[in-house]
Amino acid sequence: MSPSPSPVDSVRASLGEHPVRLTDGSLAWVDIGAGDLYRLRPDGTHIAQHLDEGVGCAAPAEDGGVIVATSKGFQRLDAAGSRVGAPIVPDDLPIECFFNDGACDPAGRFLAGTSTTERTIGAATLYALEPDGTVRAVLEGVTESNGIAWSPDGGTMYYVDSGTQDVLAFPYDVGAGRLGTAQVVTAIDPADGVPDGLAVDVEGNLWLGLWDGWGMRRYTPSGTLLDVVSFPVQHVTCAGFGGPDLDVLYVATASSYLSDSERAAQPLAGALFRVDGIAPGHPVWEFG
Repeated sequence: MSPSPSPVDSVRASLGEHPVRLTDGSLAWVDIGAGDLYRLRPDGTHIAQHLDEGVGCAAPAEDGGVIVATSKGFQRLDAAGSRVGAPIVPDDLPIECFFNDGACDPAGRFLAGTSTTERTIGAATLYALEPDGTVRAVLEGVTESNGIAWSPDGGTMYYVDSGTQDVLAFPYDVGAGRLGTAQVVTAIDPADGVPDGLAVDVEGNLWLGLWDGWGMRRYTPSGTLLDVVSFPVQHVTCAGFGGPDLDVLYVATASSYLSDSERAAQPLAGALFRVDGIAPGHPVWEFG
């Protein structure tokens, strides 16, 4: 029997994204459209921090703070949530692009990619923020940069360009932060939804969120489908592992892009869910 998701608290995000465990044991996730950064404490309470711009994703930093990718660029936050320095903006960031999903690689780089409201073909880019503050393009010509995760050994980067329906696997040079030639892990039939966020468990399997697909799927690294987890909401975005033993899969969802009647029929749309009884997640890497 497939595990069953349950809502965590009363938060209903317009566009929830990228749950990630922070260094203090709390869980962070964002609401892109609202510009909110949420943190779920180990005691079950949560706090919300409203930023002045849209925020696509967050990742833990080695100093106990957080690195976020926002509509104004990359921004460091300290452990208390205060900004550290000015935003770091890629030189070639088009004004119509906004940051979407991202994660840190084994060398402490923060890779985050962009999208556009109109999902303009080839207009987006995947960027890498180095620990020294420099930024460079890693992958160009993307339509909607989305899920990003690494194999437990760091030698493979999994990536979703939601404009292609493909989940890709790139050989990854950790030392240089460079990509090899991609292979398709799996291609999602549009009738089943749009591939979105990614998370990797300790067994190396991929957990893929399906926008407009009412669920998540678990694949082996070679693309064999292992599990389908159904959700009571249409737009499932991204998952991340949390809890003291990383044995809880937290899943963000969205309430935006639903009609009034669809929203009424999906009162849990935008909720953060948890899924128990699965293989533990692989620890995420920290910025820096």
